[in-house]
Amino acid sequence: MDQVAKELRQLERKGRLQGRELAAIGRIEHVESIGKELAGFGRQLSAILDNDTKKEGLIIGGVQVYKPENYLLPLKEDILILIHSPKYWRDISRQFQGMGYVEGKHFIVLNKPSVKKAVMDVRKGDRIYRRICKNHGEDVHVLVGRGPIGDFYLLALYLEDYLKKEGIRNYVLAGDSKGFTKIADLFGIRAENIVLLGEDETDCLIQAYVFGGAKRYRMHLLTIWQKLSFNSCLVKYRDGFSFMDTVCSFTYGLPGDAEPFAPLFDELDGEIAALCEKMGMVRGRTVVLSPFAYSLQSLPLHFWQRLADRLAGEGYVVCVNVDAKKEKCVLENVIPVSFTFKQSRAVLEFAGYLVGIRSGFMDITSGAKCRKFVLYPQYIKEQVVSQWHRTDLEFCGLVNMGLCEDAVELEYPLKDEKGNLYMKDGEYDAGKERELIEYIAGRLERV
Repeated sequence: MDQVAKELRQLERKGRLQGRELAAIGRIEHVESIGKELAGFGRQLSAILDNDTKKEGLIIGGVQVYKPENYLLPLKEDILILIHSPKYWRDISRQFQGMGYVEGKHFIVLNKPSVKKAVMDVRKGDRIYRRICKNHGEDVHVLVGRGPIGDFYLLALYLEDYLKKEGIRNYVLAGDSKGFTKIADLFGIRAENIVLLGEDETDCLIQAYVFGGAKRYRMHLLTIWQKLSFNSCLVKYRDGFSFMDTVCSFTYGLPGDAEPFAPLFDELDGEIAALCEKMGMVRGRTVVLSPFAYSLQSLPLHFWQRLADRLAGEGYVVCVNVDAKKEKCVLENVIPVSFTFKQSRAVLEFAGYLVGIRSGFMDITSGAKCRKFVLYPQYIKEQVVSQWHRTDLEFCGLVNMGLCEDAVELEYPLKDEKGNLYMKDGEYDAGKERELIEYIAGRLERV
C-alpha cells in the first residue's frame, strides 16, 4: 500500500479530493487502508462499494457497504471512486463506465497495473534481492513472509524443521510481516536474520521471483496464498483440510508427524503477577476480552458491551486487550490492558479467562492454561469460496489445527432462518445475541 498512499497524497496535494464525495472499492483490507490514509489528511469515505450482494449493508470501519448500482445510480457528478484491485480493476472500470462514469473524472485506479510498471517492479525486486545477498552472503536463502501476526506465528512453529529439511544454514526472513519484530523472540530468531521491507518492496521481491524462478533466486515464498495474481490456495476448501495443513504441507512440505517448535513464553512468576495486579486484574477472577480481528466480520460493539456488563454482574473483573500505543478502548466499565506477546500466556493464566473473536492473538495464546472461548463467524459455503480468507471453525479452529485441546469454540450466526444476513447496518439479532452471551456466561467456571 506504499504506492497507494503516495498516490492518495498526490491527489490531496493537487486538490482532487477537495469537495468530492469519496467511495472506494477493492479487497476489504485495502479499502480499510485507504480509509485510514484519507483520515490522515482529514477526509473520509462516504461509502464502500462491493459487488458481493451478501456484504451489502455491512458496516466496516464505520462506513457502510453498498452494491455499486444501488449507490451510484443515478449518476453522481461530484463523486470520486477510488479503485484498488490488482486483479479486477479492468472489470470494475468497465462496470463504472457502463453507468456513465469517466475514468480520471469520476473514478481513479490506484496503483494501476501496466507492462511498464510490471517490468519496473521486477527490476526493483531483483535489486532488493541482490542487496540482501550483498549484506548477508551469496549463499543466503531469502524466505519471504508477509501478512498478519497469526500467519507468521504458525509459520515460525515449523520454520526450524523446514530449514533442516532443506539443509539451509544461512537464511533471512524478508518481507512486511508484522510478526517479524513482534514475536520473533518467541522462536529465538535473531535480528540479523530479519530484513524488514515495505509492502510495495515485498510485492516487487515476489514478482521478481515469479518472473525469474528458483534457478535465478534462492527464494522461498512462505505465504504464497497472499496477494499474488491468482488464488493459489483453493485447495484449502477441501473438507478436512486445516490452516495448519496449509503451513506444514502446502508451504513447507513437511510430514504429518512434524513437531512444532516450543515458543519461548514468559512463565507466570512474581514479576508477571505484579504486572497483572498493577493493571487491575484479580487472579482467577478476570475475563480478558479480545474483540477485534484482521480477517473476520466482527461482532457489533454492543455485543461486547453487553457481554462485559453481564460478566461484571457475575463478579468478574473484565479487561480488554488493546495496544496502548495505537488503540483506544471504546467499551465502557472495563479495564484496558496491554502486555507483550511474550507475556501473554502468563498474563492469561493469571487472569483465568479469555473470550475473543478468532484472530492471530488466539493462535499465539492457544497454549495458555486458562478457560478460552473463541468465536467464529457462521460457515456459509457460498460466501467463503470467493474470499481469500477462510475463517470457519473447521479450517482454522484451534482444536482442529492441533494448537490446543481445551478451547470452547463457538459459531456466531450470520444468517436467520430465511437466509437473511444479520449485522446489517451494524445491527445484530437481539435474541441470538442474548443466547450467545448467556451461553458464554453460563460456561464460565470460577477457578
